Amino acid sequence: MAFPALVGLLVLLAEPLTADGVSFAEWVAREQVKPLLAESLLRDASGRLVLEPSPELAAYMAENPGFWFFAVDGMTKIEGGAARSLDIFDGDRVNSHGATFHLVSRGGHVGVLFGDHRGDLWAGICAWLADRLHRWLVALLVLAACTTLITVRLVRFLLRPVQRAAEAAAALTPGQPVPALPEAGVPAEILPLVTATNAALARLDQEHERQRRFIANAAHELRTPIAILGVRLDELPESSVKLALRHDVKRLVMLTNQLLDVERLHHGRADQRRPVDIVALAREVVAEMGPLAIGLGSTLSFETALPRLDLRGDEQALRGVFLNLVSNALTHGGANITVEVRVRDDGAVEVADDGIGVAADARDRVFEAFQRSGGGGGAGLGLYIVREVLRAHGASIELRDGQPGSVFLIRFPASCREAAAPGRAADATDLSAMAGQAL
Repeated sequence: MAFPALVGLLVLLAEPLTADGVSFAEWVAREQVKPLLAESLLRDASGRLVLEPSPELAAYMAENPGFWFFAVDGMTKIEGGAARSLDIFDGDRVNSHGATFHLVSRGGHVGVLFGDHRGDLWAGICAWLADRLHRWLVALLVLAACTTLITVRLVRFLLRPVQRAAEAAAALTPGQPVPALPEAGVPAEILPLVTATNAALARLDQEHERQRRFIANAAHELRTPIAILGVRLDELPESSVKLALRHDVKRLVMLTNQLLDVERLHHGRADQRRPVDIVALAREVVAEMGPLAIGLGSTLSFETALPRLDLRGDEQALRGVFLNLVSNALTHGGANITVEVRVRDDGAVEVADDGIGVAADARDRVFEAFQRSGGGGGAGLGLYIVREVLRAHGASIELRDGQPGSVFLIRFPASCREAAAPGRAADATDLSAMAGQAL
């Protein structure tokens, strides 16, 4: 927008230098006289060109007694100033030196001859600028508006590939195949940046894959020596040391299994998923965990507001989610507590307990790997695996204050909730007793 205005201003300022056959003084005087004559030349009722001097023209002629001019429209010749006392014309020839210019007056287009001017330099320049700027301003505004519109649309068109790359970068997720950012159509000036970013992402993905393989191999290699260690412990006589060692071996087994669960989660295939009824799965898990609840003197119950809640996913992984949450509540919530698994009418699932809960400063970290709360004996991977499994299924989990206790709220994807139409009254069952009968 500024460039066209600058060009127009330079052209405007160069006009005095490009005027042919006119001195600078005559050019200044002409610019001063033009608006005065344009206002004073008009047509009478019969359409004849007449002169009606404006106050400004009258004042100019009073200040310049020798000033004279002729205005001709092809049919009428108008004399003004000292022209009547001068013998300027000899037939069609001009005897006196003068300057000519074309003028668009109130009376139309006329040709003007004038002379003996004593124009004021500053007044001439001001009149010239006022006339030109008035005409140029409209042109510049139109030009600037058109230029701005074209520039904006052109920039948007040219940067469309960059926008696609930015959207792809914003949607990046772990495990996404490379190249992650589209390179097709990206301007040559930005293509090296996109290419370098894809190369960096590829290196990061390779390093991440190497670390995952290392963890998986380490977990597999640990299973054999841990099993051998358990067998050798069984050969030792009973003692407090043996009991402590068995507890440590149990923790090692749990850690190894959880590391393998993480590896299976990262390499799980979407085409291996099957329809899973979340309501039935949660009910089965509550029944399975009933003996543990009874052994700890706690109560475990299940309640649902929906007959079924269908989700396409990995049944074993989802079973592990509920097993982990219920086990976590029973083992870390304290003795003689109540744990409830509730399927709400909006398709969300709650695992709530009235135990000691989770400290406020630890709630944001419970889903991170190797984070333990409440001084439990776990490895700190259970809730991390829960979150990752749910993420892989398009679901989310959050920890809320149960006042008392804690509430883990699971929200499944909209497609799952749409399939969960309420069909009958809520089903509330205390499954601790049922599990006790199975003991």
